Amino acid sequence: METTVNETTEVKKTSKNYHETMEESIGKMKLTFGNASLPQIFAVMVTVGYTAEKIAALRDELTQLEALYQNQIKEHADETEAQQHFSNRRAEVNTILVRHRNLARIRFKADSHARVSLQLDVDVPKAFNDWMQFALSFYAQFAAKPDLQIKAIEIGIDPMVITNQQQAIADVQSLKESLRTETSDAQIATDTRDAAFDVLYPKYTDYIKYAKVLLPNNQLLEAIGVTVKSK
Repeated sequence: METTVNETTEVKKTSKNYHETMEESIGKMKLTFGNASLPQIFAVMVTVGYTAEKIAALRDELTQLEALYQNQIKEHADETEAQQHFSNRRAEVNTILVRHRNLARIRFKADSHARVSLQLDVDVPKAFNDWMQFALSFYAQFAAKPDLQIKAIEIGIDPMVITNQQQAIADVQSLKESLRTETSDAQIATDTRDAAFDVLYPKYTDYIKYAKVLLPNNQLLEAIGVTVKSK
């Protein structure tokens, strides 16, 4: 992320909504801590404890926060990709499932036992775990009941088709597990980033508050990112 020395900020007394302005906040801190070693600024701020060592420590914390920020972006992107793969694959499998059920409704319209076994008179569940069990049960019925299997072949639902669908359902389940892992990783990355921000940002605002009291002119304040209103 690039920042320029021309960036300015007006520090407000209200708390920072970093979920909306994380990148902006990092940019402002980068400008402030980057220019904290300028001779005219450093000579004044060292009187309230901002030694070279303390400034270096603040910069190190900011570097760590930047790394956590980038990692959170990566983890979120991984989660989004995993969600897309899962959703697309599930939709593909469900489309075939619905088509097979519609074919079965026609073939077994007069067979009440088959309709009950295949659950042809109920809607396909939407919740994932229920959907998965429903789909697996539908195809398992053909393997468990030879008479159903023979009739199913007449409508293109042969053993190979059934096996392929069962494998596809297993693939969807695997993608769901991967999504859960990516979601967990993304949440951990977000929590870690936010925790680091919550530690560093108050240190930044304290520095700005001291500077607004101690620095003698507008140019120096603007060098650390404070907007100075014209009188």
